Amino acid sequence: MLPESVKPGISLLENDNHGLNLVRWMHQCELMKHYYQADKVFVLQKIDAGYEVIVSAADNSMQLAPGKIFDADTSLLQRMAYSSPDGLNLDLTQGTADEYPDEFRSILCILSRPVHWPDGSVFGCLCVLNARANENQHVSPLMLEPFQILLQQDLALFCQNHRIEALSMRDANTGMLNHYGFIMMAPRQLNLGRRFGAHCGVIFFELEPTGDINDEVLKRSHQELANLLLSTLRAADIAAHYDDTKFVLLVFVDLERDLEHIVRRVERIFNQSPLPMSLDYSYRFFTPDSTAKLVAMVDEAKSGLRSSQPHHDD
Repeated sequence: MLPESVKPGISLLENDNHGLNLVRWMHQCELMKHYYQADKVFVLQKIDAGYEVIVSAADNSMQLAPGKIFDADTSLLQRMAYSSPDGLNLDLTQGTADEYPDEFRSILCILSRPVHWPDGSVFGCLCVLNARANENQHVSPLMLEPFQILLQQDLALFCQNHRIEALSMRDANTGMLNHYGFIMMAPRQLNLGRRFGAHCGVIFFELEPTGDINDEVLKRSHQELANLLLSTLRAADIAAHYDDTKFVLLVFVDLERDLEHIVRRVERIFNQSPLPMSLDYSYRFFTPDSTAKLVAMVDEAKSGLRSSQPHHDD
């Protein structure tokens, strides 16, 4: 199975943090174009919207530039993406032009190799268009094999990095970011918010037992609160399981009272749970012109929790 954070139906071009060397993929396209004396060489990804060009060799026509999307029901592309690992050598002069997308109408020949995700599901394919035979090349897709292997190795490394990130930055019980993940991810969101003039707040929730509890009850409480927080937040907000009892949120709001609304909603819904737990909370509001760093903001918000108050001996 692929890591949960890897969404095969979403284009790699929409993922700012894919970590893949697409420049190297492009250079490989250029190499294949030179070797096969081809018109066009490119890599397609099968996404929810269809088949998208991820990288391509330089082409003055720009018909197959990165970002170009073909319909998902294009039979020619389905045939290439779902072919055997050895790929296809297609003579398009034997077909009807109406069967092919406009970009393929003048093509004489297609060489292709399918590309797979590490779990064996289809990623897409790599294609060479209008390859011409000569005595050295035999118009064989065999020379595409090293490029096919490179693509699949890169995708395997991509998935492995996601697994490692999930283990190091996420809490196994709730699936949320952990303390380290929050400290790594939240500063970027905070900077983006400030750049666009957004107000923000840091909210802490802390679970407090109201009766006898065991590890199973505590685990369920964490999961229930985590699900509630994740369903409350918007896409730009960030939530994390901060430590054994605390959860922290970085949220972007219009007014300070919006933080109170979030807190009251979470408290009201959580209090409907039969679990013997209650919530303490604390929050702080920050304007876009605030120069406070994230760590200082977190410490300030956390200081309002009952567990953070100084204790005095009688």
